[in-house]
Amino acid sequence: MEKTKSRRRRPSGRQILQTALVFIIVFAFIALGAVGGYTINVIRSMPDYDLNALTGELSSLIYDRNETQIGTFRAAKNRLPLEPTEIPLLMKQAIVSIEDQRFFKHNGVDPVRIGGAALANIKKGGRSQGASTITMQLARTAILESQEKKWDRKIQEAWLALKLEKQYSKEQLLAFYLNHVYYGHSAYSLQTASNAYFGKDAAQLTLGEAAALAGIINSPGRFDPYDDMEACKNRQAIVLNEMVKMKYISKEEAEAAKAETLQLSALKDSGSYAYQSFFDYVFNEAADILKIDESNTIKLYTGGYRIYTTMDLPTQTKAEEVYANTENFPKGKDDKLIQSAMVVMEAGNGEIWTLIGGRNVNEERGFNRATDALRQPGSAFKPIAVYGPAMERGYGPGTVVDDYPDGYQTQEMKFVNYNNAYRGLTTLRVAVANSINTIAVKMQEKIGVQAGIDFAKSVGITSLVESGAVSDSGVSIALGGLTHGVSPLELTAAYCTFPNQGVYNKPYAIRRIEDYKGNVLYEHSVEKSVAMSPQSAYLLTDMMVSAVQSGTAKNARMDRPVAGKTGTTSFNVDAWFVGYSADLVGSVWLGYDKSDRMYDVFGGSYGAPIWKQVMETAHRGLPVKSFPVPAGITTVSIDSKSGLLPSDLTPKEYIISEKFNANNVPTETSNVWVQAPVCSESGLLLTDGCPQPALKTFLKRLEPWVGEIAPADSKLEVPTTYCTLHGGGSGGTEDNGKYAIRLYGRSKDDDAGSKVTLSWYYNLANANTTYHIFRAQQPNTPADAATRVAVLESNGASFSESLPAATGKYYYYIQAVDKGTGQVAGVSNEISIATSSQNSSGYTTPILTGSISKHGSSYGVQLSWTEPFPGHNVVYQVFRSEDPSFSADASTLLPTSENITTNRFSDTTVSPGKVYYYRVSGLDLDGNQPIPQSTLLKASIPEK
Repeated sequence: MEKTKSRRRRPSGRQILQTALVFIIVFAFIALGAVGGYTINVIRSMPDYDLNALTGELSSLIYDRNETQIGTFRAAKNRLPLEPTEIPLLMKQAIVSIEDQRFFKHNGVDPVRIGGAALANIKKGGRSQGASTITMQLARTAILESQEKKWDRKIQEAWLALKLEKQYSKEQLLAFYLNHVYYGHSAYSLQTASNAYFGKDAAQLTLGEAAALAGIINSPGRFDPYDDMEACKNRQAIVLNEMVKMKYISKEEAEAAKAETLQLSALKDSGSYAYQSFFDYVFNEAADILKIDESNTIKLYTGGYRIYTTMDLPTQTKAEEVYANTENFPKGKDDKLIQSAMVVMEAGNGEIWTLIGGRNVNEERGFNRATDALRQPGSAFKPIAVYGPAMERGYGPGTVVDDYPDGYQTQEMKFVNYNNAYRGLTTLRVAVANSINTIAVKMQEKIGVQAGIDFAKSVGITSLVESGAVSDSGVSIALGGLTHGVSPLELTAAYCTFPNQGVYNKPYAIRRIEDYKGNVLYEHSVEKSVAMSPQSAYLLTDMMVSAVQSGTAKNARMDRPVAGKTGTTSFNVDAWFVGYSADLVGSVWLGYDKSDRMYDVFGGSYGAPIWKQVMETAHRGLPVKSFPVPAGITTVSIDSKSGLLPSDLTPKEYIISEKFNANNVPTETSNVWVQAPVCSESGLLLTDGCPQPALKTFLKRLEPWVGEIAPADSKLEVPTTYCTLHGGGSGGTEDNGKYAIRLYGRSKDDDAGSKVTLSWYYNLANANTTYHIFRAQQPNTPADAATRVAVLESNGASFSESLPAATGKYYYYIQAVDKGTGQVAGVSNEISIATSSQNSSGYTTPILTGSISKHGSSYGVQLSWTEPFPGHNVVYQVFRSEDPSFSADASTLLPTSENITTNRFSDTTVSPGKVYYYRVSGLDLDGNQPIPQSTLLKASIPEK
């Protein structure tokens, strides 16, 4: 049998094609599956995103009180978004021309551009041309926040671009893009870039500027005009040429824009603000309002808030200018910087117009001396701790307090005036105007320390310490001696109460906060409380007007009514001036940060002039206003030494007009003036040798002053020394303080006999005092009804009666009796009055006077006396002793080498430091009889 060979049949071409097609299809499905799986995994690996929140990090905008933008809280990516309608058409055309010319034709991913880019890259052998559309770039910058060009990022960009195109219009996407891309110099939006490069808003960009910004986006470092203007201009030309191709502009317009010089603005330091201290305070206040804690304050930089503040830009700018000028400040010791802070507020609502936290402030959120520094306020605290609460308790500008150094002591210290001068009985108006410490302390004692603390708290002072081993519960608070001190802001806000008719407003710097879309998140409502009556506030203000007009704050005078108070602490550590008009209140503080002593730096000498410079700018455009006078204020004439209604004895020069709360007008008559007889020649207490006495009006303190330094008005009081011109004591003896009542008397002869006139001074007299006058013909006669000749009321200080001529003397004596109890409160010295017959010989008593002379190192006493009988020949004798009650006899006679026949004698035998008493007697040679002894003269010889 024949075997048949098997043969392989070659596959036909059709079979091969079919097989290849199967493999291709299988491979395509496998590849498509792999690519699809890869794409799905890439899309799933994208970070979380929200297509409804494409704003990114937005800088917060800050506006002044006129709602003009003045600054930003800048994020790391400084971004200020614009709405689509706010973006100039030229800018839209420029960016589309250079970045995505088919932007308005594709749906986010452009196959044509992808193909073109692929061919271009193949021809050039690598990746040189991008295929990303504007929408894909937006996805990269706003959502993915990555500049990587890996395939997985490209897939994610494409996916997001498709979704973005479905949700937003082309105009919205273009605005999102221009609000997100980086332009260089920390600018991440068209608006911030326009400001950074050209110092203008985007709406004001020229064609050339818009083309330049569009060109910079591709490579901000490469095309930065600050670094390489030529590269920037070359890139700008490319953009303009593309705009011509797109028929957005003509070729002529493009050439004109190319020829245009780019006017760059000066680059600003991105680390500080123009109004650093004010912005720092706004930042903290905004954080409190929005309840943003310190760990999350980045939200204020990135949240895109619109913060409308109370800043008055002209005033803040002027303050910055003043604080930048070193000529306005004192030079510190060893070139150490004397710091300062200032606050200006609107009196009626608590708005902060200006805030300066220090000199040379350049650190963001650094130490703010206007708000954070607690310093001793000195006398600037007196209106708060003392005079404000005093007005509320019925005291007023006319209230009188005795200014003298002693009597105001605590266990720790003694309070004195800064100039060591003391006026005596002084009104509160004068005390405030001249910053008198002793009166402030005494008023604090009158109203109580707690009253001062309570009032300070009512006007917003929060730094007081009320209890503990070290606290503010002592009278030192009257002079601003506080445990911790007070900040300029709180002190300024407290003073706002006074021109605001007693109403305190809590200070604030933010009126309104909106989100970036304009939705209102916060609107300020005034927080106010009544601290004092309008009448009290006005009276206190009126006193501080005097401080500016004629007191320590004269350097603050302006073209309108101004009130204010200076404050300088011990050793010049702190110096203040706080002043105000009817509209605005401002404070200035100066001092070292470490509380060192300054020299010749006072609130009135430096603080007031600084205050005036700034406040003159603040008041521009404001009408001149007087401080409004509330109902219930009246003007009354008073005695400036008592604060009461003038009496018949009040000297005209001490009658003043003063303002009062109508509820507290004085009704009593002044009781600080008395009349007392004195020598008409010397003005001192009468002696036997004084001529006719003069009845003069003197000041009588209800409480005698004490201490080593006499107040200035002590010279108005009844003298305490006897007449040195005429020597001797009244009635032959001096009372030397033994008697409460000082009694003097004289008789005047006429044909009918003698008229006796008595006068006296009793410093303890009051409304219940009566004077019982006694007369006897023998000394030391008991005072009873038989010898009492008159009873007078306390307003009397003299008594007269006529007596017939008689031989002998009359003895007078006075008792001060309380008419309510009948008790004797004081008695006088007894004096003798001689009638006309006592001097029938015709001699007059010689009046002895004298003076101290010095020859080389030796002293002498020059004596002279009146002649007892003019025309007669008299031989005189001079007697001297160190005992005022000495007898004129041989033991006290001064020896002479010859007779004394004139009425002069020089005693050269005195010793330094001794006190001598002299009398003169003698013999009338013509009448052959002795002459009367002279008056007594006291002579005190100085020490060598």
